[in-house]
Amino acid sequence: MTILLQWLIEHVWIFYAACAIGVVVYAARALAAQRERNLALFTLERDTATARVIQAWAMVLIFVAIGAAIFVSTTFILPGLPIYTPETPLLTATPVAGVEPPTPTITPAATPSPMPGSPVPTLTLPATVAPVPTPPPPEPTETPTPAPTDTPEASISGEVHVRFGDFAELVGYSVPAAEITTAQPLPLTLYWQALEETSPVNYLVFTHLYAEDGRLIAQHDGAPANGTRPTTGWVSGETIVDPHSMTFYDAAYTGSATIVVGLYDPGSGRVLTETGDDYVVLPVAISIIP
Repeated sequence: MTILLQWLIEHVWIFYAACAIGVVVYAARALAAQRERNLALFTLERDTATARVIQAWAMVLIFVAIGAAIFVSTTFILPGLPIYTPETPLLTATPVAGVEPPTPTITPAATPSPMPGSPVPTLTLPATVAPVPTPPPPEPTETPTPAPTDTPEASISGEVHVRFGDFAELVGYSVPAAEITTAQPLPLTLYWQALEETSPVNYLVFTHLYAEDGRLIAQHDGAPANGTRPTTGWVSGETIVDPHSMTFYDAAYTGSATIVVGLYDPGSGRVLTETGDDYVVLPVAISIIP
């Protein structure tokens, strides 16, 4: 019923249209019947036309009454009824303060008693299953710790321990190989140790390579450690790594060669060693091959 009333409210225009059509149709029939009655020559024809006029106007009144009833119902009566729509919330019971809602009582069904003399069913429990033994955890194995390996220090081909003045001592040297060619410069690394005194000036280091006949065939002069460690900044006890790269003057030379190193100042000359010399010959035999 609620759905029907809701549909009636939403589609009331259909009923209005049907009533209007009915009024127009039967009003036209009534007017046509009146014309026939006015033109009738015989009494029977007039009576028949009169009956049709009355019937037609009666139908007009019926359609007007139906339309009026629909208008009154949809305008004044139906809107006041509690018709549920999707926008209308459902009515729910509102709890009253201090009054608890009734709780439904559930009566358990009666359990039928066994008949006298009938065997009472018994429940047989399955035999207890023996627990499955848990395997013991594996014994921890010790992972052998690799022995620490010492990082090899920079190789030193030889030791010399020659003092230059009272501020520096040449303690060692390093060359890559005893046999070299003139195609590439000869790399040489010197190892200096700072003494107690401080260098008065920034001395330069000379590294010379001499042939068997005494000719200078390769050379490199420069400040220690490519200019990053001037002698005036040496601290007593520290070791200074001083690389050099001697460039060859005679690329065609082959044979033995000797390395000579020392310290000098362009203004005052070379620094003397503890033996009175102004240079030291490194005890390494260099062989220049083609």
